Amino acid sequence: MSLRRLLNWLAALLVLKVTIVVVLKYRDYLPPNFDSDFLQGRESYFFDSYQWAFYPHIAAGPLTLILGLLLINDRVRLRFPKAHRVMGRVQILLVLFVVAPSGFWMAYRAAAGPAAGLGFGLLAFATGLFAFLGWRTAVRRRFAEHRRWMERCFAALCSTVVLRLIAGLANVARVDAAWVDVFAAWGSWLLPLAAFELFRVVRVQSLIQSCVVPRSERASDSDQCSTIPALHPHPGGTSTERNDRLGLRSPPGYRPIHR
Repeated sequence: MSLRRLLNWLAALLVLKVTIVVVLKYRDYLPPNFDSDFLQGRESYFFDSYQWAFYPHIAAGPLTLILGLLLINDRVRLRFPKAHRVMGRVQILLVLFVVAPSGFWMAYRAAAGPAAGLGFGLLAFATGLFAFLGWRTAVRRRFAEHRRWMERCFAALCSTVVLRLIAGLANVARVDAAWVDVFAAWGSWLLPLAAFELFRVVRVQSLIQSCVVPRSERASDSDQCSTIPALHPHPGGTSTERNDRLGLRSPPGYRPIHR
């Protein structure tokens, strides 16, 4: 097993573990226990509009994480394309019409104050924006861009996992300060998004460095990254499949050079 695949499996197991732990805590929410960690201090406004955002959010959130794990899996996508499309539509609907708007409304009542509320509000907005752009590029059949936007959307959804990791580290380090909650509100989604963008840049750079085609046989320097997979059909599949897995595209009408 390659290091990359091992890391993917570990990340998936972490997401599943945190999701299960979160769901097990739902017994404190049905009926609402205002002595529990999350609901403490919310009794005065919970039964107003807050409950109508809270319950849809906790119902749809774990489902979008599970769907996200399946949707970003290359083997599932290539082996079950129809199921991928159905799950993708469900994911878009859940994010756009449940998770993002309910998260935005809940951010207004963030327990850590306005700074944390702003972080959570921007998270909700970014998650919905990524899902919308993912849907729009899929409709336009720009599948490489679609994959990148939906991977960003999943990274934003994983904020619930990172949030609990930050809280756990703070408890282990015995750090009990107001700035920790504010940092968690922002870092829980900015850190995974930054990691995704860094990984994407490193992946493209590694492809460029591994390309052995003479410069005279390439297209222009500006689009060499998009043509590398087409110039070198991968033994794991056709050049088109390789392109799709890497999230890269070849120019229209370009024909691979077989050496």
